[in-house]
Amino acid sequence: MKGKNKIKYGKELPRQMYCFFRGYSEVGAPSFIKFAASIGATLGDVEGWRVHGEFERAYRECSEIRRDYLIDNALSRRNDPSFTKFLLSAEYGIEDDAPDDLTVKLEVVR
Repeated sequence: MKGKNKIKYGKELPRQMYCFFRGYSEVGAPSFIKFAASIGATLGDVEGWRVHGEFERAYRECSEIRRDYLIDNALSRRNDPSFTKFLLSAEYGIEDDAPDDLTVKLEVVR
């Protein structure tokens, strides 16, 4: 990436990222790579800025906004709930311990 102007961290970036995630209305879900592209930065730049306390706080908040966005869209069936579960499980390192099959035994008592 030689020759490209690297975006420098500025104190306005945490708020700018928060507003990007909060006001997102494009196709798909808000993401850090989409935010980076919107300001002419790379995902690596965004990840590197996490060393700044205020940016790290905004980053965590934006992660939760994204998570909430995905869950709401899955619950309303705008997104596939199974795929949303897969995405969030992969992102948060959650393993599905549920068995693949379920047996239910019913006894009728008179």
